[in-house]
Amino acid sequence: MHRFFLNPHQINWQEKKATISDVDHTYKISRVLRLRENDQVVLLDGNGLVYNAQIASFYSKAVQCRLLSRRSVNTEPDLKITIAQSLLKGPKYDYALQKNTEIGVCEFIPVTTERTVIKPQEDGALHSMDSRIERYQKIVRDAAEQSERGMVPIVKNIISVEELCKLNLTNYDLKLVCLERSQTNGIKEILNSIQDKIQKVLVLIGPEGGFTEQESKHLLSSGFTSVSLGKRIYRAETVGIVISSILFFSFSDLK
Repeated sequence: MHRFFLNPHQINWQEKKATISDVDHTYKISRVLRLRENDQVVLLDGNGLVYNAQIASFYSKAVQCRLLSRRSVNTEPDLKITIAQSLLKGPKYDYALQKNTEIGVCEFIPVTTERTVIKPQEDGALHSMDSRIERYQKIVRDAAEQSERGMVPIVKNIISVEELCKLNLTNYDLKLVCLERSQTNGIKEILNSIQDKIQKVLVLIGPEGGFTEQESKHLLSSGFTSVSLGKRIYRAETVGIVISSILFFSFSDLK
């Protein structure tokens, strides 16, 4: 059945009803999927509860459902990974958001660097940044629905690398920065050296041209550990997928 994330306040379990009012959802239900009354869908509240529901009626801007049953969902990984990645050209960033969501990443931070080609803050229009984040969040939500996630990852506002380093990052147990041809720390070496329990990881990925030497030095002095993924060079949109998969496998989420 088709799955849709709703805001929790749109679901009323006591009265066994839910209202789908999101424009994208209502359009998809009525025009794309062409669902009708009595067709069943799956609704999620983003807090770990899943509802089997039946479409009761259509309105001009909403779809009313009756709730049939509910259950808890346990598809979220124990390891919480945040991907901070430089903005990429064309559909590459969309691809990275989608695939990392499917894998299980819980949060994304779009960043700009000296070599980032796309810098929306220079457009002179704040709404362009807001619309970009809104589109990113929709991509993540659609991917979460498709991959049967129990929650929708958060897409934070766009910040620079310098701003990222100024944030309080002490709640992360491990902070990794992917540097090209790093000879000091292979991913296997880093994981084998970990003694403490790891619950939250921040992974920073640069643009197509990589970080500048000055940025690399600043990141390492800010508590990041440089990591290499081997002898080959990956595309920027591929790095997060590779390293997240390795981390989830190493910490027993992928069995």
